[in-house]
Amino acid sequence: AGGKGGDKGKDKGAKEKGADQAPAGGKDKGGKGGDKEKGKKEKGKKEEKGKKKKAAAAPAAEVDVSILDIRVGKIVEVKPHPEADGLYLEQIDMGEGAPRQIISGLRKFVAIEDMQDREVVVILNLKPAKMRGIMSNGMVLCASNDDHTKVDPLRPPAGVPLGEKVTFEGFEGEPIEVINPKKKLLEKLFPDLKTDADGVAKYKQAAFTTSKGVCTSFGGAWVK
Repeated sequence: AGGKGGDKGKDKGAKEKGADQAPAGGKDKGGKGGDKEKGKKEKGKKEEKGKKKKAAAAPAAEVDVSILDIRVGKIVEVKPHPEADGLYLEQIDMGEGAPRQIISGLRKFVAIEDMQDREVVVILNLKPAKMRGIMSNGMVLCASNDDHTKVDPLRPPAGVPLGEKVTFEGFEGEPIEVINPKKKLLEKLFPDLKTDADGVAKYKQAAFTTSKGVCTSFGGAWVK
């Protein structure tokens, strides 16, 4: 009886010892799992940082004149802007059915009678903007001297259909739907928009070209 009791005591002690050891093993296992999870998170953070660095290092995309939708139009109505001394309010036939309203800062440079019925070269895909309370939906391209004392709208050749797209040899990309002014894309193009000594408007060495010839103004000017 005594032996059996001793054996029972031994068995009980062994069981208790085993019970005491089990949680310790569980803790070790849990610790390893936590380390693995921590490792995965740190790896994910490093990969994310790497992606951000690559994105920051990517060079800005090159832009050229093909992003602009430049077309030939005709001023069918012009009057002084009611709220600004230097601006004209124009209705320009771009072959779109209804005339397009555009505001130009030409009042101090071109007489109103020289604006009426004049054919012009217009950028159409600028973001519409209010100028002194009135919406303008494009920009008439003009030649300007260095000190901006002489400004004259570019002239397309006679006989060009209204709405015809002006093209540039070597720059055949598609225009952007809307030029966002915040991206300063026009500012990147202006340094390469000029007239040559003969008055031919060019982007770099490519002339503003239509089906009837090139667009012109006075020579040695900036185009903007």
